[in-house]
Amino acid sequence: MSTSASAGSSPALEAHNKLIDWVRSHGGSISDSVQVSQDSTRGVHLQVKADWPDSIPKETRVISTPVGITLSYFNAIDHHHHQSSSNGVSFPSHGVVFPRAFIDAVGPEETMTFFLMGQFLCGESSFWFPYLRTLPQPGQLTTPLFFGEEDVDWIQGTGIPDASVQRFRLWEGRFDESIAKLEEVEFENVDSYTWELYLWASTIISSRAFSSKVLAGAVPDEDLSDGDGVSVLLPLVDLPNHRPLAKVEWRAGEEDVGLLVLEEIAPGQEISNNYGPRNNEQLLMNYGFCLANNPTDYRIVKLGVLANSPLMEAKDRQRQLYPELATPNEDTYYIFSILYPLLARDTPMEHTIVSPALFNALTVMEGNQRERDMIEITESGIRIPPAYGTGHSTLAALSQISFELIAHIALLKDSAEGLPAQPANLNQMHTHIYRNGQIALDQAALIITSWSLTRAREQQRGETGDDIKTLLNDHMARIPADLLSEEILSRIRVRILERESVVPKNGILFRLTELFTLLPTEMQGPSQKHFNHVFDRAAQVIPVVRSVPNLLFGTLLCLLAATYRSQAPLPARLTRWLEFLFEAYPPPSVAGSSLAVDNEIDTLLAAFDEFVTVEDATRWAADDGVTWLVNDSGWLDMNWLRWAWGVVEAETVLVPPEPLQILGGGPVQMLRQACLYVP
Repeated sequence: MSTSASAGSSPALEAHNKLIDWVRSHGGSISDSVQVSQDSTRGVHLQVKADWPDSIPKETRVISTPVGITLSYFNAIDHHHHQSSSNGVSFPSHGVVFPRAFIDAVGPEETMTFFLMGQFLCGESSFWFPYLRTLPQPGQLTTPLFFGEEDVDWIQGTGIPDASVQRFRLWEGRFDESIAKLEEVEFENVDSYTWELYLWASTIISSRAFSSKVLAGAVPDEDLSDGDGVSVLLPLVDLPNHRPLAKVEWRAGEEDVGLLVLEEIAPGQEISNNYGPRNNEQLLMNYGFCLANNPTDYRIVKLGVLANSPLMEAKDRQRQLYPELATPNEDTYYIFSILYPLLARDTPMEHTIVSPALFNALTVMEGNQRERDMIEITESGIRIPPAYGTGHSTLAALSQISFELIAHIALLKDSAEGLPAQPANLNQMHTHIYRNGQIALDQAALIITSWSLTRAREQQRGETGDDIKTLLNDHMARIPADLLSEEILSRIRVRILERESVVPKNGILFRLTELFTLLPTEMQGPSQKHFNHVFDRAAQVIPVVRSVPNLLFGTLLCLLAATYRSQAPLPARLTRWLEFLFEAYPPPSVAGSSLAVDNEIDTLLAAFDEFVTVEDATRWAADDGVTWLVNDSGWLDMNWLRWAWGVVEAETVLVPPEPLQILGGGPVQMLRQACLYVP
């Protein structure tokens, strides 16, 4: 037994011991401070020996793999160094040779896949047999393409089925084309290159291969550029398991590729690799495992943008302005885990959960025409810049993402109905981790977005530190006990309290009755009495009026506008807002002004006009104590009502009234409550 191995033995450990001996026989090495071990949770892995006297320091080279035993496209083409090169590394094909016509036709990626298949078919006679026998064998892989029928039930409702179908079709097409080319060139033993073996080889490469950069020290630049897209298998270097944020480096040399640890690791501790900031969906699709509480977890959101939408028009304009950005690929939009560590210090709170590209896209999609006229298109992105009045698009984006989160949580929970209480195998266990991680990610994101909406709707509390903490305590108290870990809840609190928000102030979303508070105190009671008086009378003739938010909000806006036009003294906030609306939406007294309203509102408007005259409105107002209105103020005038209802249609935000209700496991209700945005 090799001195590199841990106590005890198994077929897997024996195979890895022989791999170590093989690597050493070709000039490679493994540090005396480490050993290969195996247990039920981590499988075969690398760790610092438990009896090693000290932690291994930074810059320790734990593994060196000779360039001559790497496996890549360069071996498939039997690549030899140029005579002028300073190094003398060659990449023999070791007995598996494909016709050049096949290689040129299918390209480096497929050539590598078929070369790996060919070496596997060589069995013990393969040069790489000591390495190949340590890999998961056909039938042992755990990515979703190899799931059994009962395992597939566990991924329903997630993004895995679509991703699996897409990958299956891509690989199937490539396999068919490659086999057809092999048959065309009359390659011997083509029948041995089966679809099942192709799936195995493709999965091994996608899960274990490194980029050609690891050969940069051994392959001249001009040769390396010939192999763009080349994947390289590194025997032994690919042994360590993945740990997010592990500090390691793969160092390319002229004669070997070294794995160096860039942090101290104590005796008995595992030595991990770092595949990069992979989310659980990538880990499951490419590697067949997931990580509970994966700090680099996120999920992709698909917007389904229509070709003639404002967002797509803005994207087309961006490509015209910056032709080098032209690409057939749609932007990728993310929702991040609250644990995600790779965040800029000055990133707004909401953008740490909803990627800036997604947030900005939603503001364009959900903003009104007034805001979209302000779109800022640069090489780096498309957005509605912050300014007085653009908070409507911000709040509408927050609402829309909240609805999406609620719907996705419900989908994940509903699709899990009928599954066994506990996973029955490793595939199901990792899928269970993935599904629960997606739900927890969504739940934390919903707590953040709904907090921002809660602040926007808060009309009572101020914005001192104590006010915010009290409001936050009330918000967090609505989260069911034991739903999320203390670590997650603490991260949410810190994120809310320490980061700037895209919602600049409390109290910028108003329910109907809250709008009266914008008036001076002495005007509030009479105005509300008069408003109710009008609608009580209207409901007797047109019963539906009380159930149409635009009618209610629009009529109240008409009253506020009439109060302003009557030159009644108004608070600065209300005055500024009304003057802003008059400029953005020219009122009926301005020549050429018009605001479109939908047919239903137009019909109700006509009925409303028949129900009340200006004389009635003036008389009722005086009776209710609204004595400040003048005859030409426009109160309940047909044209001013049309203007007000059109403004309301553009400036209303539909928010989820109880967004955190989904956290309690109750029935999902996608209700939308109309609120008017007042900056």
